[in-house]
Amino acid sequence: MSMLTSLLLLSAAFALADATSLLEEDLCPSGWTKYGPRCFMFVKTTRTWPEAERHCVSLGDKLVSVPNVVKYLGANLASVHSFAEEQFLQMMVLVNTGGFPLTWIGGFDAVQSKDRLWLWSDGSNFDHRNLAKGRPDAGARETCIHMNFGGTVNSAGTMLYVEGACPRCAP
Repeated sequence: MSMLTSLLLLSAAFALADATSLLEEDLCPSGWTKYGPRCFMFVKTTRTWPEAERHCVSLGDKLVSVPNVVKYLGANLASVHSFAEEQFLQMMVLVNTGGFPLTWIGGFDAVQSKDRLWLWSDGSNFDHRNLAKGRPDAGARETCIHMNFGGTVNSAGTMLYVEGACPRCAP
């Protein structure tokens, strides 16, 4: 009898684990695409970098509620931590636009002097760089980063109007 009970408990544990992982996979809201632990949305409206960042933050102001799970889903312009993640973002832009328009991501220069200090707006480590050769331009006021600049990312001034990619954490 105890062996049967153990087997049933073990089966129930596996079933709950599978149900939990399925639930987590489906928690990206409509219009968002899951990649790794985050959900991404491409925003087609052109904005300056600060406007795009504020818009992404506003998209994360909502709570997601499913049975027994309530979580704040913060959002910022996308931080990029690998070449694979950069390719995912480029494909998301291609699917949404049919091309590769310049697209804001969350990189910005926090120091804005000759001693650059690049950060991601979501606070994560700036651990992946695929900046175009000769970028950032030392003579220009290029304080933010956009992607799809000849297959690389590029620094640019904040007043350039381009589209943006917003990710948020999946619960």
